[in-house]
Amino acid sequence: MVELVPRFSADTPLPSVEQIQELWDEYAMLDNIREHSRVVCGVALRLADWLGESGFTLNRRAVQAGALLHDIAKTMCLGQKCRHDLEGGRIMEDLGYRPLAYLVANHVLLPPDQPLDETMLVNYADKRVTHDQLVTLPERFAYITQRYGRGDPAIEQRIALGLERASQAEEQIFAHIDHGRTPADVTPETVERP
Repeated sequence: MVELVPRFSADTPLPSVEQIQELWDEYAMLDNIREHSRVVCGVALRLADWLGESGFTLNRRAVQAGALLHDIAKTMCLGQKCRHDLEGGRIMEDLGYRPLAYLVANHVLLPPDQPLDETMLVNYADKRVTHDQLVTLPERFAYITQRYGRGDPAIEQRIALGLERASQAEEQIFAHIDHGRTPADVTPETVERP
């Protein structure tokens, strides 16, 4: 697996939306996970557009592909011991999408010192969506703790670290967005579903 933070260029190989939908079918992605991914994609693309309007350009196709594929391994990992983020990264790597592999593998917990890039944007967008509903970071992490924490201190510590990193990402993203926009401006009215 690629360890260095990738750079997405215009030449970076990325699957088309049609290929992504074929992968959803191939990996039997459940309908609710597909819908979650669509909403995450809408949030990530809105943020990418706001950043672009402020002069901070990211690869929009990479944001879209990463958001739509971030949970590609979620269905296959349900009820199993595998981690869907790492398994999803492996799938992307095996398909020849190395930079996308990094993004998918790091959508649950951002690495320390992650720069503002496509990976950070998808990670943050994922933390703003519970099922198919837009929520705040505290709401999302309360849900994650209740659903996955199970009173296990190690898991709850990892979730708390995830909240800390997501909060840092939120600050970093909105520090680069002009026009006085805040996280509260990410609403169903401002987010389109692709």
